[in-house]
Amino acid sequence: DGDDNNDDDGAEEGEERGEDHTSKDGEHAGQTNGGGGGRPLQPTPANMATQRQSWEELRKLINGTINRLNAATVKPLIHKLFDEGNLIRGRGLLAKTVLRAATTSPSYAGVYAALVAVINTKLPELGELVLGRTILQFQRAYRRRDKAQAVATAGFLGQLFNQGMTHELLCLQLLTVLLDGDPTDDSVEVA
Repeated sequence: DGDDNNDDDGAEEGEERGEDHTSKDGEHAGQTNGGGGGRPLQPTPANMATQRQSWEELRKLINGTINRLNAATVKPLIHKLFDEGNLIRGRGLLAKTVLRAATTSPSYAGVYAALVAVINTKLPELGELVLGRTILQFQRAYRRRDKAQAVATAGFLGQLFNQGMTHELLCLQLLTVLLDGDPTDDSVEVA
């Protein structure tokens, strides 16, 4: 090879001098997990209990906030969520809770969409997650021919559109799916 400048037959620098490149754990130098600390930390029962407790507190905060949410309490509850909750860590839980609440209480879908829109200004990945899960839930309800779920999910998608969370093409695609071909009475009602 023309790339080798010396003829040491693949021996690395230091091996010629008899230096050992293994750590006390038997790992070769340069073969760690990339975190700089060697082996990852092993979970301890105390550490796991602390994480479980903090997760339960976050779950209670999110569920309590969503349950108390109405048009008059949106602003203070959003401040409470941002101040007391780690929304990055609990983004999946928040998305699931908002989606469940919006589909079980369609009359409050506008309030839940407003909450998601405000959170989306600070954490766009969370708004995208809620929107993606809402679309998937509509698709599942449509395939299962679950009219009540499809109506509630379509209503929530409409409220997300009203809040500027979705593009108008999504609503047009939704109408196309519902009214294309031979529309049924149920698909017209959902539309």
